[in-house]
Amino acid sequence: MNDYFMHIINNINEQITSNEVDILISNLLSDDIITKQEAKFLKVATSDNVLNLPQEIKDKVRANIFKNMLLNCNFLDE
Repeated sequence: MNDYFMHIINNINEQITSNEVDILISNLLSDDIITKQEAKFLKVATSDNVLNLPQEIKDKVRANIFKNMLLNCNFLDE
């Protein structure tokens, strides 16, 4: 796993908004760190439509899902 990728994961706060996730996904895709398919899965899994939760916990749950999915995306091609 490259250092840039781990830097991004380690710097995701305890909470993250859908907009912040979209920006990170776009950056990771532009830098060829994730594939288009991985980007799509990340976006869908962290969308507000899927996270039908009270706002006060939604961004925290989104951060946990996003971090864990990022950690596992890197191993999909192995």
